[in-house]
Amino acid sequence: MRDINNIDLRLVDTTLLMIFLGIMRHRQATAVAREMGLTQPAVSHALKRLRALYDDPLFLRRAHGLEPTALARDLEPKIRRIVRLISETLLDDAEFDPTETVVNMRIGAFDYEHATILPELVAELRAINTNIGIHTYPLTNREALDALVHGRIDMAIGYFDFPITDTETFIADTLCAEHYVVAARQGHPLFSDPWTLEHFAAADHLLISPFGPVKNMVDHALQLRGHTRNVQTTVPSLFAALSIVEQSDLVVTLPSRVAQRNVIRFKITHKPLPIDGGAFDLHSVRHVRDSKSAIHSWMVERLKMLVSD
Repeated sequence: MRDINNIDLRLVDTTLLMIFLGIMRHRQATAVAREMGLTQPAVSHALKRLRALYDDPLFLRRAHGLEPTALARDLEPKIRRIVRLISETLLDDAEFDPTETVVNMRIGAFDYEHATILPELVAELRAINTNIGIHTYPLTNREALDALVHGRIDMAIGYFDFPITDTETFIADTLCAEHYVVAARQGHPLFSDPWTLEHFAAADHLLISPFGPVKNMVDHALQLRGHTRNVQTTVPSLFAALSIVEQSDLVVTLPSRVAQRNVIRFKITHKPLPIDGGAFDLHSVRHVRDSKSAIHSWMVERLKMLVSD
């Protein structure tokens, strides 16, 4: 490795970095030239400078286009971070352009968010700008807040079972209100009978819990009415639950958006709970150090739009 004191940083400019990322994305110099409004010779000259700078061919010519070398693949995330940092020093909220930014957002989320919000978010971001990356981590509640404090994630999305009152550390935005419904396979006899609290409590239930059998807000509401659920099966994830319910006489209590989005995929039906106590709010949470971050503010607005239906 060369001594940094012997490296002339004046040889590097942002155009070189953007051309490098463009070639990594398109694998063709002509496509990069067209995207950036440059001539083909200008892109070729920049590629020549990059090869000299890193003492590596970086991209090998193949029948299908330019193939990155191992060094180019290693450089890509580092150069993305550099471009992101430069962008953040130049842009404020009024000037922020999501189609131009290069960023990787690390998001703490769990099963519900992975099943409902994140697929739509990724699809929308891919349509806006393929340089906005999403990397999720299975974190909830206090684990997610701790990761925010220590900079391991950029945002947390989910239900927090305690008030986020530390306004000097966190910024919490309410995304939407959610509620639980009861789902079962199509044609389930319970759904054709009169729907009462007694029928619901006596049914064979499947419980979704990544931590084993636990009581949730629905169980507490039932207990207040003198009932308990007959839990026959416990699984850690929503999609596992839907797959089992589709092929059995078990019923499952799950968030309404999950049921609505999977009626056709898993051949299920659903109806409201026969008891109050199954509502919660979904939040996005960021650290106060990102209060003026344009990408964070923009991301919150996109999330609100996605869950507004």
